Amino acid sequence: MRLLRALVAAGMNTRAPRANAWIEKKALEIGLEGSQFVSAIAYAGNEGWLVDASQRGWSSLTNAGEVIAKR
Repeated sequence: MRLLRALVAAGMNTRAPRANAWIEKKALEIGLEGSQFVSAIAYAGNEGWLVDASQRGWSSLTNAGEVIAKR
């Protein structure tokens, strides 16, 4: 959830997919790297909070992900 909060705080929303490199940069800014980053992304994906966007190498925040991030 820390990653989701950071992404939303940086301007990601359900209408604005972001490049995976941008997401990784935001994760590094909050101290998530390596296996921590991989775990956070996998967890968010498994929960349906982040999904692959139609453009290769981009991801979208789902409505559920936005709700969780704002808790």
